This record gives sequence, structure tokens and C-alpha cells, in this order.
Amino acid sequence: MPSPSEIQAMLPLFFQLLFFAVAGALLVGVFFSIVGWFFRNAVIIMIIVAILFAINYGYVDLNKLFGAVKNDNASITNLLQQ
Repeated sequence: MPSPSEIQAMLPLFFQLLFFAVAGALLVGVFFSIVGWFFRNAVIIMIIVAILFAINYGYVDLNKLFGAVKNDNASITNLLQQ
């Protein structure tokens, strides 16, 4: 059985091992929770990506959906001169 002085000498290494075990468990837990969230919401994420793809490549025209706003320099100048 180790003497009290040997135990006291090993305590920093034990606490370091304990810290890395807890930190590793937290990292693994966070990683698996993020992966699980993406897995549960995969269909919604794919729909959002498809909508962004359609907007980016012109399959959906936002001007037709929300109406175009006329922002030319002449109308801005007229607003500033009033």
C-alpha cells in the first residue's frame, strides 16, 4: 500500500486524469447531441437547403413573390430634395 506522501505526490496526475476524462466525456456528449439534432431535423434542413438553392439559381423569383421595390437614383434624389 502506498504511503501518504506517495499518494500526495500522485494527486496532481490523478486530478489531471480526472479532468481529461470529464472534458472528453463532455466533448463526446456535445458531439453526439449535435449529430442527433441534425438527424432529427434532417428533412427540415434539406427543405431549407432546397429553397435556398432554388432562390440562388433563379427557380424562385423573390420579386414576383414579394413585389419589386423601385429604388432608382431619380426617386431617391426627389425624396432628398423635398
